[in-house]
Amino acid sequence: MAKIRVYPYKQGSASAKTLAEALGAKVLKLNNSKYVPRQGDLVINWGSSDVKDFGPARILNKDVKKAQCKLESFKAFKEADIRAPRFFTDVKDIPDEAYPIICRTKLRGHSGDGIVVAETKDQLVAAPLYTQYVKKKDEYRVHVLRDKTFFIQRKARKLDVENPNWKIRNLEGGFVFVEVDGGNVPNDVLDLAVWAVDALGLDFGGVDVMWNENEGKAYVLEVNTACGLEERTAEKYKQAFCDFIEG
Repeated sequence: MAKIRVYPYKQGSASAKTLAEALGAKVLKLNNSKYVPRQGDLVINWGSSDVKDFGPARILNKDVKKAQCKLESFKAFKEADIRAPRFFTDVKDIPDEAYPIICRTKLRGHSGDGIVVAETKDQLVAAPLYTQYVKKKDEYRVHVLRDKTFFIQRKARKLDVENPNWKIRNLEGGFVFVEVDGGNVPNDVLDLAVWAVDALGLDFGGVDVMWNENEGKAYVLEVNTACGLEERTAEKYKQAFCDFIEG
Protein backbone atom coordinates (compact mmCIF):
# COMPACT_ATOMS: atom_id res chain seq x y z
CA MET A 1 0.00 0.00 0.00
CA ALA A 2 1.34 3.43 -0.95
CA LYS A 3 2.39 5.69 1.92
CA ILE A 4 2.35 9.42 2.47
CA ARG A 5 5.18 10.98 4.43
CA VAL A 6 5.84 14.59 5.44
CA TYR A 7 9.45 15.74 5.34
CA PRO A 8 9.79 18.70 7.77
CA TYR A 9 12.07 21.72 7.53
CA LYS A 10 13.05 20.99 11.13
CA GLN A 11 12.42 18.14 13.52
CA GLY A 12 9.52 18.99 15.77
CA SER A 13 7.83 21.34 13.29
CA ALA A 14 4.30 21.96 14.59
CA SER A 15 2.87 22.64 11.13
CA ALA A 16 4.43 19.47 9.68
CA LYS A 17 2.91 17.47 12.52
CA THR A 18 -0.50 19.09 11.99
CA LEU A 19 -0.39 18.29 8.26
CA ALA A 20 0.66 14.69 8.87
CA GLU A 21 -2.13 14.17 11.39
CA ALA A 22 -4.70 15.56 8.96
CA LEU A 23 -3.46 13.19 6.25
CA GLY A 24 -3.18 10.19 8.56
CA ALA A 25 0.51 10.16 7.63
CA LYS A 26 3.81 10.29 9.49
CA VAL A 27 6.49 12.93 9.82
CA LEU A 28 9.85 11.61 8.68
CA LYS A 29 12.92 11.81 10.87
CA LEU A 30 15.61 14.02 9.40
CA ASN A 31 18.27 11.59 10.61
CA ASN A 32 18.31 7.82 11.09
CA SER A 33 14.92 7.34 9.46
CA LYS A 34 13.79 3.76 8.95
CA TYR A 35 11.44 4.71 6.13
CA VAL A 36 11.99 2.70 2.94
CA PRO A 37 10.45 4.53 -0.04
CA ARG A 38 8.49 2.50 -2.55
CA GLN A 39 6.94 3.07 -5.94
CA GLY A 40 3.71 5.05 -5.53
CA ASP A 41 4.66 6.63 -2.20
CA LEU A 42 4.31 10.39 -1.84
CA VAL A 43 6.76 12.51 0.14
CA ILE A 44 5.58 16.07 0.86
CA ASN A 45 8.53 18.35 1.46
CA TRP A 46 7.37 20.82 4.07
CA GLY A 47 9.82 23.68 3.65
CA SER A 48 13.14 21.85 3.80
CA SER A 49 15.96 23.18 1.62
CA ASP A 50 17.86 19.90 2.04
CA VAL A 51 15.66 17.09 0.75
CA LYS A 52 17.14 13.62 0.56
CA ASP A 53 16.80 11.22 -2.35
CA PHE A 54 13.69 9.11 -1.90
CA GLY A 55 14.28 6.87 -4.88
CA PRO A 56 11.03 5.66 -6.45
CA ALA A 57 8.75 7.84 -4.30
CA ARG A 58 7.23 11.02 -5.71
CA ILE A 59 8.32 14.23 -4.01
CA LEU A 60 6.31 17.44 -3.94
CA ASN A 61 8.37 20.64 -3.69
CA LYS A 62 11.66 18.89 -4.28
CA ASP A 63 13.60 22.16 -4.42
CA VAL A 64 12.43 25.16 -2.37
CA LYS A 65 15.71 27.09 -2.18
CA LYS A 66 14.64 29.80 -4.64
CA ALA A 67 11.35 30.33 -2.82
CA GLN A 68 13.04 30.63 0.55
CA CYS A 69 15.34 33.44 -0.56
CA LYS A 70 13.41 36.66 -1.10
CA LEU A 71 15.99 38.10 -3.49
CA GLU A 72 16.01 34.97 -5.65
CA SER A 73 12.22 34.95 -5.59
CA PHE A 74 12.00 38.53 -6.85
CA LYS A 75 14.53 37.76 -9.57
CA ALA A 76 12.44 34.76 -10.66
CA PHE A 77 9.25 36.82 -10.68
CA LYS A 78 10.92 39.46 -12.84
CA GLU A 79 12.28 36.88 -15.26
CA ALA A 80 8.84 35.26 -15.59
CA ASP A 81 7.19 38.68 -16.05
CA ILE A 82 5.09 38.25 -12.92
CA ARG A 83 4.01 41.52 -11.35
CA ALA A 84 5.78 42.20 -8.06
CA PRO A 85 7.02 45.32 -6.28
CA ARG A 86 10.14 46.94 -7.78
CA PHE A 87 13.26 45.76 -6.01
CA PHE A 88 16.82 47.01 -5.57
CA THR A 89 20.02 45.64 -4.09
CA ASP A 90 21.95 48.90 -4.00
CA VAL A 91 20.67 52.06 -2.32
CA LYS A 92 22.25 54.09 -5.11
CA ASP A 93 19.71 52.63 -7.54
CA ILE A 94 16.65 53.67 -5.53
CA PRO A 95 14.98 56.69 -7.20
CA ASP A 96 13.49 59.46 -5.09
CA GLU A 97 9.96 58.70 -6.28
CA ALA A 98 10.18 55.08 -5.08
CA TYR A 99 9.64 55.80 -1.38
CA PRO A 100 8.42 54.38 0.95
CA ILE A 101 10.95 51.55 0.70
CA ILE A 102 10.81 48.24 2.54
CA CYS A 103 14.32 47.36 3.76
CA ARG A 104 14.56 43.60 4.02
CA THR A 105 17.49 42.92 6.32
CA LYS A 106 16.86 39.17 6.23
CA LEU A 107 16.43 37.30 2.96
CA ARG A 108 14.92 34.31 4.74
CA GLY A 109 12.85 36.06 7.38
CA HIS A 110 9.15 35.37 7.85
CA SER A 111 6.13 37.00 9.51
CA GLY A 112 7.64 40.44 8.98
CA ASP A 113 10.95 39.49 10.57
CA GLY A 114 13.80 41.72 9.38
CA ILE A 115 11.57 44.38 7.80
CA VAL A 116 12.27 48.08 8.25
CA VAL A 117 10.06 50.68 6.55
CA ALA A 118 11.96 53.72 5.23
CA GLU A 119 9.69 56.64 4.43
CA THR A 120 12.67 58.71 3.29
CA LYS A 121 16.24 58.14 2.15
CA ASP A 122 17.54 59.09 5.60
CA GLN A 123 15.66 56.18 7.14
CA LEU A 124 17.26 53.49 4.96
CA VAL A 125 19.20 50.78 6.77
CA ALA A 126 21.75 48.36 5.36
CA ALA A 127 20.01 45.42 3.74
CA PRO A 128 20.60 42.89 0.95
CA LEU A 129 17.20 43.70 -0.57
CA TYR A 130 15.01 46.77 -0.88
CA THR A 131 11.48 46.67 -2.28
CA GLN A 132 9.16 49.52 -3.15
CA TYR A 133 6.08 49.75 -0.98
CA VAL A 134 2.91 49.31 -3.02
CA LYS A 135 -0.37 50.61 -1.64
CA LYS A 136 -2.98 47.92 -1.20
CA LYS A 137 -6.64 47.58 -0.36
CA ASP A 138 -6.29 43.93 0.58
CA GLU A 139 -3.60 41.34 1.11
CA TYR A 140 -4.29 37.67 0.51
CA ARG A 141 -2.68 34.31 1.05
CA VAL A 142 -3.64 32.06 -1.83
CA HIS A 143 -2.86 28.38 -1.39
CA VAL A 144 -1.95 26.66 -4.65
CA LEU A 145 -1.28 23.07 -5.68
CA ARG A 146 0.09 22.74 -9.19
CA ASP A 147 -2.15 24.94 -11.35
CA LYS A 148 -5.11 25.17 -8.97
CA THR A 149 -6.01 27.39 -6.03
CA PHE A 150 -7.64 25.44 -3.20
CA PHE A 151 -7.88 27.84 -0.25
CA ILE A 152 -7.89 31.62 0.04
CA GLN A 153 -7.36 33.80 3.08
CA ARG A 154 -7.37 37.55 3.55
CA LYS A 155 -5.46 39.50 6.16
CA ALA A 156 -8.06 41.22 8.32
CA ARG A 157 -7.63 43.76 11.09
CA LYS A 158 -8.14 42.56 14.64
CA LEU A 159 -10.85 44.82 15.99
CA ASP A 160 -9.26 45.02 19.44
CA VAL A 161 -6.06 46.55 18.02
CA GLU A 162 -6.19 50.34 18.13
CA ASN A 163 -3.30 51.23 15.84
CA PRO A 164 -2.74 48.43 13.31
CA ASN A 165 0.23 48.53 10.93
CA TRP A 166 -1.46 48.90 7.56
CA LYS A 167 1.84 48.65 5.68
CA ILE A 168 3.06 45.43 7.33
CA ARG A 169 -0.03 43.32 7.88
CA ASN A 170 1.11 40.56 10.18
CA LEU A 171 0.03 39.26 13.58
CA GLU A 172 2.31 41.67 15.40
CA GLY A 173 0.88 44.52 13.34
CA GLY A 174 -2.66 43.64 14.37
CA PHE A 175 -3.87 41.39 11.55
CA VAL A 176 -5.12 37.80 11.30
CA PHE A 177 -6.11 35.52 8.43
CA VAL A 178 -9.77 35.02 7.61
CA GLU A 179 -11.17 32.62 5.02
CA VAL A 180 -12.71 34.17 1.91
CA ASP A 181 -14.68 32.87 -1.05
CA GLY A 182 -12.63 32.75 -4.24
CA GLY A 183 -15.53 34.24 -6.14
CA ASN A 184 -15.02 37.48 -4.23
CA VAL A 185 -11.29 37.72 -5.01
CA PRO A 186 -10.01 39.52 -8.12
CA ASN A 187 -8.93 37.08 -10.85
CA ASP A 188 -5.57 38.84 -11.11
CA VAL A 189 -4.80 37.83 -7.52
CA LEU A 190 -5.57 34.18 -8.25
CA ASP A 191 -3.69 34.12 -11.56
CA LEU A 192 -0.55 35.68 -10.08
CA ALA A 193 -0.56 33.13 -7.26
CA VAL A 194 -0.59 30.20 -9.67
CA TRP A 195 2.10 31.76 -11.88
CA ALA A 196 4.33 32.55 -8.89
CA VAL A 197 4.33 28.93 -7.72
CA ASP A 198 5.29 27.81 -11.22
CA ALA A 199 7.99 30.48 -11.59
CA LEU A 200 9.74 29.20 -8.45
CA GLY A 201 9.62 25.58 -9.62
CA LEU A 202 7.25 24.54 -6.86
CA ASP A 203 4.36 22.12 -6.74
CA PHE A 204 2.51 23.93 -3.97
CA GLY A 205 2.72 26.96 -1.74
CA GLY A 206 0.91 29.66 0.18
CA VAL A 207 1.30 32.78 -1.96
CA ASP A 208 1.11 36.26 -0.44
CA VAL A 209 -0.49 38.62 -2.95
CA MET A 210 -1.69 42.19 -2.49
CA TRP A 211 -4.43 43.98 -4.39
CA ASN A 212 -4.18 47.63 -5.45
CA GLU A 213 -7.75 48.65 -6.19
CA ASN A 214 -6.87 52.03 -7.73
CA GLU A 215 -4.65 50.35 -10.32
CA GLY A 216 -6.82 47.27 -10.64
CA LYS A 217 -3.67 45.18 -10.31
CA ALA A 218 -2.25 42.50 -8.01
CA TYR A 219 1.36 42.21 -6.85
CA VAL A 220 2.97 39.02 -5.57
CA LEU A 221 5.20 39.22 -2.50
CA GLU A 222 6.39 35.71 -1.71
CA VAL A 223 5.54 32.02 -1.66
CA ASN A 224 5.52 30.15 1.64
CA THR A 225 6.57 26.51 1.46
CA ALA A 226 5.76 25.66 5.09
CA CYS A 227 3.03 28.03 6.21
CA GLY A 228 1.45 27.90 9.63
CA LEU A 229 -1.48 25.50 9.79
CA GLU A 230 -4.62 25.74 11.85
CA GLU A 231 -7.33 23.08 11.75
CA ARG A 232 -9.25 24.59 8.84
CA THR A 233 -6.12 25.21 6.73
CA ALA A 234 -4.81 21.71 7.44
CA GLU A 235 -8.14 20.24 6.31
CA LYS A 236 -7.90 22.16 3.04
CA TYR A 237 -4.35 20.90 2.46
CA LYS A 238 -5.49 17.37 3.20
CA GLN A 239 -8.25 17.65 0.62
CA ALA A 240 -5.91 19.13 -1.98
CA PHE A 241 -3.23 16.48 -1.52
CA CYS A 242 -5.78 13.65 -1.53
CA ASP A 243 -7.32 14.99 -4.74
CA PHE A 244 -3.81 15.14 -6.24
CA ILE A 245 -3.12 11.51 -5.30
CA GLU A 246 -6.45 10.28 -6.68
CA GLY A 247 -5.99 12.30 -9.84
